[in-house]
Amino acid sequence: MSDVSLPQYPLPLGPLGEPPEEYSELRSKCPVTRVQLPSGDTALMVTGYDEVMAAMSDRRLSRAALREPGAVRTVKGEDFSDNPYNLLNQEGSGHSRLRRLISPAFTPRKAELWRARIEEIAHELIDQLTAGPRPADLHHDFAAVLPVWVICEMVGAPVEDRAKLQTWTDRLVSITAHTPEERLAARSESAAYVAGLIAQHREEPGEDLLSTLITAHDDDDRLNERELTWLGINLLVAGHDTTVSAISRALYQLLRHPEQWRRLVDDPDLLPGATEELLRYAPPSEIGFMRIATEDLDLAGTHVAKGEGVIPVMHAAGRDSRRVSEPETLDVARTDAAHLAFGHGHHYCPGAGVARVELQAAFGTLAKRLPSLRLAVPAKEVEWLGGLLTLRPRSLPVEW
Repeated sequence: MSDVSLPQYPLPLGPLGEPPEEYSELRSKCPVTRVQLPSGDTALMVTGYDEVMAAMSDRRLSRAALREPGAVRTVKGEDFSDNPYNLLNQEGSGHSRLRRLISPAFTPRKAELWRARIEEIAHELIDQLTAGPRPADLHHDFAAVLPVWVICEMVGAPVEDRAKLQTWTDRLVSITAHTPEERLAARSESAAYVAGLIAQHREEPGEDLLSTLITAHDDDDRLNERELTWLGINLLVAGHDTTVSAISRALYQLLRHPEQWRRLVDDPDLLPGATEELLRYAPPSEIGFMRIATEDLDLAGTHVAKGEGVIPVMHAAGRDSRRVSEPETLDVARTDAAHLAFGHGHHYCPGAGVARVELQAAFGTLAKRLPSLRLAVPAKEVEWLGGLLTLRPRSLPVEW
């Protein structure tokens, strides 16, 4: 039965795409608080920076335990957490083994090797943008295309398939935006698609990541077909979805703060630090990935009983005044931009290096090519698409 006295999770967005206004008070007074989930279950939501780090590094809080009978659920019916093959939903030695197999493809050096190609794609998209109608939709025609184009090339999927990949992704990462049946259909369709890609790459291997994974092994233990298929899906979905939202949200906030956009235009050397500040200030989501306590434990002075759900909201942590000075201010020259946008601990995003290069390429190329870029509508008129694991605008109309 629902408890209307508890905060309802996910909390409603603040104005102008800002984080839920309640986060600020919760961080200072009650960084671990009980919330009501859409399923009717309750869980503990964690919002403080140090508390989120502690929750994400505690192996007694398990993603795999979400699939145990009677486990706390975010929504009724199957969702993202029910997929046992998703890397984020695995724990233990099997999870560590899969990460070891894919990590060589995502080293900082490998990410840098992609920078020139990512910038080339960004220029091509801007060429198309400037040749099209105005105002242009910076989300639909730039932010939503760049990351999926990049990951298609990296993995070895046809770039022309990016529309269907985006459709499957929206369903796979849905919380309330799609039905359980739609989510299951997307899982089945995407698995069949990647299995077909694997068969093609076995016949005609290339320099792409999927070809590499087909031959990858760890102490002579190769990936089996199921692991290959789901790693492929993980890479194609996780490899672009959060980056799409990160680019869109960051560009919205930059253009909502035109003085910050101008600073970035005038001083390209600010780009690496500005990217970290934008990940802090405008992360790709306002929710967290729930874990289940596998035993009784203490979290920041709060007792967590075995079987309880814990939601570390890593994106709330970036506004914690205990870690960041003036956290409600966007400052592209900031030097203390502490954030957890890529997670922490054993589930830290393996593709963080590539994502950073994509973000830098997106912001830097736009600043160079379209220095007079500005919102074509009042910032308050931009609508936000909810019901997904990530947060993005429906559209981002711009002029220059």
